[in-house]
Amino acid sequence: MSPGDNGSATHGRPGPHHGYQIVIVVFISIALYNVVELNFLIASTFKRFRGLYFWSFLVATWGVAFNAVGYLLRSMRAETLGYVYATVILVGWCTMITGQSLVLYSRLHLVLHNPTRLRWVLTMIIADAIWLGVPVFVLVYGSDSDNPDPFELPYSVFEKLQLTVFFVQELIISGLYIYETSKILQLQRGVASSATRRFMSHLMAVNIFIVLLDISILCLEFTENYDIQTAWKPLVYSVKLKVEFSVLNRLVEFSQHLRTGGSLQPTNSDNATDIALERCIRNASRAPTETEYRVHVGAEPADEVDQPRGFEVVETTAVMVGPSGRRLTPGGQEHGNGVSAVRLSSIDDVLEAGCASSVSSEVHFARR
Repeated sequence: MSPGDNGSATHGRPGPHHGYQIVIVVFISIALYNVVELNFLIASTFKRFRGLYFWSFLVATWGVAFNAVGYLLRSMRAETLGYVYATVILVGWCTMITGQSLVLYSRLHLVLHNPTRLRWVLTMIIADAIWLGVPVFVLVYGSDSDNPDPFELPYSVFEKLQLTVFFVQELIISGLYIYETSKILQLQRGVASSATRRFMSHLMAVNIFIVLLDISILCLEFTENYDIQTAWKPLVYSVKLKVEFSVLNRLVEFSQHLRTGGSLQPTNSDNATDIALERCIRNASRAPTETEYRVHVGAEPADEVDQPRGFEVVETTAVMVGPSGRRLTPGGQEHGNGVSAVRLSSIDDVLEAGCASSVSSEVHFARR
């Protein structure tokens, strides 16, 4: 996402007229209000101020503030402060854009368990920040210099280029969320609880919403609505950061249950309606190391099994049963090996990220 036409007020483009100026002030005011609210949410949500997710979230939030204030100064036609508001806009732009991408990346491992793909995503974010950020700084400062003419055309072209590239970058990250989430839904079809399916559908909807917000910025840019676009952009990014809080805790909770084999359902033994995040973490530390199977073959009802306590481990398995090789002996009696062993292989390791190895066990069908 580009810093818009932040040099336009000083190199020939007309400033916003009165009607647009009101819209710009409204958009920027809402963005700044969201920044204040985000800071309170960060302070009350994070118990430890460390980690990539926390710092990228904090940097992106303050990037929105710098970007919005810089555009507010520009809309007020503070031409004598050209380099000042250009610097404020650029600092806010690079921290807001790259910070938002790092926020998405820092929780991508909860649904994507391929280390190679994760490294490629991080490499893409860093590379785009460097090869697009440096030219933007040069062109913006050149456009605000005493001789802006040589920089105007290159800046106009590069502005749309880097806006498109950053849109594609976030589209790739959001697309990975949507793709990996849909794969998990396919794997858990018929097994996952309704709460799990609702959550995964919610995660997909959130990422689709993020893509639509990015498209709105792209449309404003390519329809030459520069002034509206520059005010709309910090508002969009503040909204995207607020959306993070609607999925973060539930995404961590869901990931913990995937790793322990549970489902997003409250326990019967606990007198509570919600599952606390701390309890999910404790359950993860007490994950079962062995899996017990009970199989009944025959017309009689199966023996009563223990009712599940807490979270029940659900195993999805593929069973292939071959002939038992029975035959009649010369004495007229049935003879065979008596037991057919079938090896089952769990697919839980497809959903886990290095938390536990795949489970395999043998189930014996005993002839009554």
